[in-house]
Amino acid sequence: MSDDPVLSANQAFAHKLAHAQSLSWFCALCPQILQVHSLKDLQRLPVQAVEDEHGGVLFSALGEASHRAPGGGLTLTSGGSTGNRKHITHSWTFNASIVPLGARMFGVADERPGVVINCLTAGEMQGAFQYAAAIVQHVGARLLPAGSLMGVQRIAGLIQSQAADALICTPSFAAALFNHDEIDAQQLVSLRWLYYIGEPCAPQLREQLVRDWPAIRLRSLGYSSTETGPIGYQCVHLGHGFYHLHADAMFIEVVDPLTLQAVAAGESGEFLLTSLLPDHVPLLRYRIGDRGRILRNGANCACGSALPVLQLEGRVETSIKLGGALITQRQVMSVIAQALPQLASNDIQVQINRQANGVRMCLVIAQDKLPSGAEAAIEQALHNEAQASALLRLPGVLGLQVQRLARSRFETTATGKTPFFIELEATTDSPG
Repeated sequence: MSDDPVLSANQAFAHKLAHAQSLSWFCALCPQILQVHSLKDLQRLPVQAVEDEHGGVLFSALGEASHRAPGGGLTLTSGGSTGNRKHITHSWTFNASIVPLGARMFGVADERPGVVINCLTAGEMQGAFQYAAAIVQHVGARLLPAGSLMGVQRIAGLIQSQAADALICTPSFAAALFNHDEIDAQQLVSLRWLYYIGEPCAPQLREQLVRDWPAIRLRSLGYSSTETGPIGYQCVHLGHGFYHLHADAMFIEVVDPLTLQAVAAGESGEFLLTSLLPDHVPLLRYRIGDRGRILRNGANCACGSALPVLQLEGRVETSIKLGGALITQRQVMSVIAQALPQLASNDIQVQINRQANGVRMCLVIAQDKLPSGAEAAIEQALHNEAQASALLRLPGVLGLQVQRLARSRFETTATGKTPFFIELEATTDSPG
């Protein structure tokens, strides 16, 4: 690729556009593609999303076409709510091209792990484990493919016996590992780097590692998604939440989440992603569900990269349907703030247990944020609060329980993420 990321982006998009316009099925489904001539014309296209007001029809068609494309590839589970999971197949060319992008985080820095233990979820139709393993191979380190299901005690033993100096995992896994009562700190002393991916790293974990493990340097393995591949990388000079955009492989629009109109340069908004890498199907203006802003050109970064810097500020508001109503994260936080104003969204998890006769909710609060024995008082306060009371009276909502748990015991997804809303496995009717 060219040393000029803008030139590279324009050239890559020209190839992407030619491919999209050569697909008769795509032109029939998205005729606006014939009106696009450059990146400046992208706004003429509809937004692609796993779930939207049309049921994600366009994305579903892309997924089906990707499975049928010649040459094979890697099929992965995409996003979507429980019961509405979708899949997409990335070509082998795409999968080969994302590895050097992921390895950009090492750059020219004097940071070359020797023995890396990969504790991401293996299998489960997820690509992160394989992606991380390929990056380790690319930088020439030794790989320990442990996965996330060995159990943290066995993994701690493996770190010690193999003198692993780098750990790749989700922040949720790291929190469980570094806070396990039966793991001796001596088992982890060889670690020098912790690379996380899959979810944001909570302030509590970052502060704990700085305080208790000063020899470990914490850094994101990269900003990426199953559907788009790598979006950005974090050089050693960027702080938490900041990434160099792979501007030669990814084009980002920052838009108002309600109007989908572009915001002013430097302002925060929702990201729409257009992957510029060659692949089976054209992923254009993909709605990933993240919000942030593009801050500046990378010329000012001490690493010397010319790639721009983006700030990832979090997720566009998450929601879930209960009793026919849409309940948002903001609504839940607003209600809880009446009783516990000091709580942040990462201190809470709303667990949804759908039963044959309705839905039961469990509001899980991190035990370091809620005094022991306060659960009953919080439950009563929520029942007395107008918005919460209205929620509990929705059809099919059977009740609410408040539970105080260690953060390491919050429910996680198959990929190790700790979501705000999570649906538990369906159970039979509760007695009584």
